[in-house]
Amino acid sequence: MLTRYGTSTQETYAYSLVDHLNWLHVNNRSPISITLDDLRRYMKGVTGQADGIFGVAWRDPDKKPLGASAAGNVATMVKAYYLSLEATGEVRPDLVKALTAGRSFTGQGRSKRSVESNPLAPRKGSRRPRFLPNEVVEALFEPGVLTMARDVMIVTWLHDSGLRVGGLCGLRFCDLHLTRHHPCGQRADPHVHVVGRDDNPNGARAKSYVAAEPSKDGYTVDGVIRAVSDDMISTFYAYLLDEFHPVQHLVDHEQILVHPAGATAGAALHTDGVRKMLGRACRRAGLDIRVLPHAFRHKAAAGLYAESDFNPDLVAQEFGWASPSMVTEVYGKSANREAMKHLQRAWNATARPPTEPYLAPSRAGEANS
Repeated sequence: MLTRYGTSTQETYAYSLVDHLNWLHVNNRSPISITLDDLRRYMKGVTGQADGIFGVAWRDPDKKPLGASAAGNVATMVKAYYLSLEATGEVRPDLVKALTAGRSFTGQGRSKRSVESNPLAPRKGSRRPRFLPNEVVEALFEPGVLTMARDVMIVTWLHDSGLRVGGLCGLRFCDLHLTRHHPCGQRADPHVHVVGRDDNPNGARAKSYVAAEPSKDGYTVDGVIRAVSDDMISTFYAYLLDEFHPVQHLVDHEQILVHPAGATAGAALHTDGVRKMLGRACRRAGLDIRVLPHAFRHKAAAGLYAESDFNPDLVAQEFGWASPSMVTEVYGKSANREAMKHLQRAWNATARPPTEPYLAPSRAGEANS
């Protein structure tokens, strides 16, 4: 059942499948006895919307309910599992009919395949990513907040490039082409190649849909090619000189980001290590919020979208998306600077008198200007 998916997707679906099989075991049920209503109760259980024997009995009480996106992945796995049993006769025919009764349509973007709606999938609202304010980024760069050159590099690279944390931790030295007109010949400006690999020692996987392999000259080619800023290059060399070289003799891999000290000095940095580092930095900065690595991607994509005069094709090409609709439907919603400018003009031009007296002088001044 899982062989049709890529390695990363297989791992995600495998965890979901084990959870569902545990639910069957705890409730003393077999696939042949399961109905669509049973599966809907199961989905309500994983999303925290149900109680009782068919709801949360098999789950760890401390385990948080799944959100709509994660629950959608579970629904995909559950549907695929029961449909895979159709040939063996271990599933009810009416359940197969109910799971496949949805309307078929052709997917957009890279897949271009026929897919079906899933009656188990939760309804998803409009995707609107959280926008990372500039004040938070400025606070992270205050003296004493980021205590290592490696951490300064990480935050700089996340902020300027919008790389996914898996792609950042998966970078190898051969992927960095930080000079103009690099011999790889695929981009004139300094750049990096984000490559999806399954053999990284830290388990980091880049979400790269484009195959890549070393050229005859030993340079990485293809993958997702991303431009780098001057600050990204500067922070990389600062980390390389100050923290990587002193432990270079302990490094037995090709990853760039390592632990520069402690019992694991020289070991490749895991993606969870980046998340924990950001948590510590937020506490040192006095920020009462949780900053995740992906928030920088939202900020970078929305910023480039606005600065490029809302050109989704340019943003999609730079960030490695095949469909520009990904930009307009998701990241474009955070690029609201132009919308606010026009809204402010509309508010200032209204015939309604200002409710608060102190607003009157400023509005009059704006009208005169």
